[in-house]
Formats: sequence, C-alpha cells, structure tokens
Amino acid sequence: MSETQGQDVGQVVDDGSFLNLGGYEQYLPKIDQFYIPEWFSMQFVINNMISFTPLISYGSTVLSIRKAQTAMGFSIDICATMLIASILRVSYYLITPYEVTLLRQALIMIFIQVILLYTSLKYRPEDYIYENLDDVESLGELLHDVWLEYFPANPFSRKEMRHLIKSLSWKNLLRFAYKMALVAVYKFLKFFDPSYKRFEKFWQWSEKKKFWQFICVFVTVQIVITFFISKVMNWESFAGWIGSFIGSLGLFIESTLPLPQIAILSKLKSVQGFKLILLVSWLCGDILKICYLVFGANNISVIFLFFGLFQMGLDIYIGVQYVYYKYYYTGRTYFDENPTPAVYRPHSSKEDVEMTEFL
Repeated sequence: MSETQGQDVGQVVDDGSFLNLGGYEQYLPKIDQFYIPEWFSMQFVINNMISFTPLISYGSTVLSIRKAQTAMGFSIDICATMLIASILRVSYYLITPYEVTLLRQALIMIFIQVILLYTSLKYRPEDYIYENLDDVESLGELLHDVWLEYFPANPFSRKEMRHLIKSLSWKNLLRFAYKMALVAVYKFLKFFDPSYKRFEKFWQWSEKKKFWQFICVFVTVQIVITFFISKVMNWESFAGWIGSFIGSLGLFIESTLPLPQIAILSKLKSVQGFKLILLVSWLCGDILKICYLVFGANNISVIFLFFGLFQMGLDIYIGVQYVYYKYYYTGRTYFDENPTPAVYRPHSSKEDVEMTEFL
C-alpha cells in the first residue's frame, strides 16, 4: 500500500498543518454544498409556514362546507373579520413597510377568504338571514334604563330637582359609570354575535352581491387613501399617523376573529359543523405568530404582540367550549330541535327551499 493510500483523509489548513478528517466528517462539505442549499434555512421554513398556513386551515373548512352542503356551525363573520383585517394590513404596508412574510400572509389570506366567503354564501343556512335574526336592545333604551336606576326620569322638572341633587353622590356616579361601561361592552359583544340584527344589516344582507360590493368599495377606498397620502402628497408626518391608525385597527379587528364563533357555539350548544382542524390551525397559528414576532421578526411594534396574545386567549376559550360541548354537555342542542337546517336560496320560493342534512 502506498503512503498516499495509507494516509488518513484530511485537509491542509491556512497555517500549513494537516487537519485529520475521519469518518463521516469528510462528507460534511459535500452535504453543505450539494444537499442543503444556503437559502433553505430554519428562517425560510418558518416564514413559509406563517405565510401558507391559511391555505391549509381555511381550505379544509371550504372542503368541509362543500361536503356537508351547509355552512351551519361556521360563522360567516370570520370571512368579514379576516378580509377587513388583511386589507388594512396591506394598506399599512404601503405607508409603513414591515416584514414581507406578514404581507405575503395577508395576500394569501385575502385569496382564501374570498373562496371561503363564496362557499359560505352558497350554502348559507336560513337561520343566518337577517329577517330570521333576533332584535337587540337599542343603545337609547339601555342608557334610559341605567339612568332611571340612579337618577330621576326628568331631571329638569322642579319636582325632581331635589331628588336629582340627592342622587349626585360619588357612590351613585361611580355605579352609574360602571353600568355605562357594562352597556358599552354588551353592545360591543352583541355586534359580533351573528344571532342578532345589526345596524344597516351589516354582513347580514340577503343579496350576495352586496357582500362583494362592500369588499370592492372597501379595497378601493383603502388603496386610494393610502396611495394618495403616502405617494402623491408625500405627507410623511400625517402618513405616519394614518399608518399607525390603520395598522392598529387592522390588528384589533383580527384579534376579534374568535368572537363570532364563540357566539355561534354558545347558541348551538354543539360543535357540529365546526371542524377541529380549524381550531387547531388557529392555535398553532397563534403560537407560530407569537414565536415569530418574538424571535424571528424585525421592525415589529409591541402592539402586534399584544393583539396576538389577546387573540390567542380567545382561541383558547373556543378550545374550552369545544371540549365542553363535545364531551361534557348533556342538554339539548340546536340540532335536536332542527335536525335538517334549510339552505337559503334568495331566488327560490319556500316550497323550493333545498333541505340538506349534515353528513
């Protein structure tokens, strides 16, 4: 055997010494060079998981609705929340650029939510139509009731003036302020409850075209305003303020995503029609988003993290609902009283309403 053949495999380093490479170590340069591209890093994997997760989670919901031939159990308000929030996020990027990964996620979210909205409207149950929803107390009625609880009905009459002066104590005022705050929270939560009628039938229209008209108008207005302020007029200080407002509004709207679904599950007292994979994808998305914001993102405001944690808390609450209604609740559900929900057909008579059953 020659000296070259008997010599251990190695390489010469900069100082002229011979570095011995035995065993598998001799193949590491080849692996790095030929099998693991430089661009294929952990950051690349996380970025793409963040961007394309909506296609899996909401795509499975689309398939589930098409298979069951009904959108009962799924809140169509989810489409409104994610579309508005994603459009606002794109507008925010035009003024204040942020991580491209989050922008790509917003664009993909808009794409899949348009498909989900089309599918949900096609198989929308009659119970989701505006005429079949419950009325909610007006703000004026609620304020009047709270006022009468602590103050006289007519504070401007002479007979009631003495009673009004006696009622103006710090204790009464604090209780009144507390009740007013509860009224505000109540009205806020009722707005996200799809079981109750909303002002101007917002996102409860009977005609499908109104949903698409709203989206088109909203997109046009957002793009025109942001492009005009940031690019045409070049108002840097004003654009920064508008950008912060748009970004914060988009994050706040997205963080309210679970509220309509919480209301739907509370009404149905069942998880039928709501897929576990959607809940799992929400929770995994929350974890990925928070980890990304904490460890992998640059140029990210603390407000992103705050709203991410808030949304995660609501998703955890839905998880509690899911476990309770699936494994522990023994009372009657909505489906016990309505075993075959009807799918709404706006151009059909009641005799032609198509009845579909859950699979």
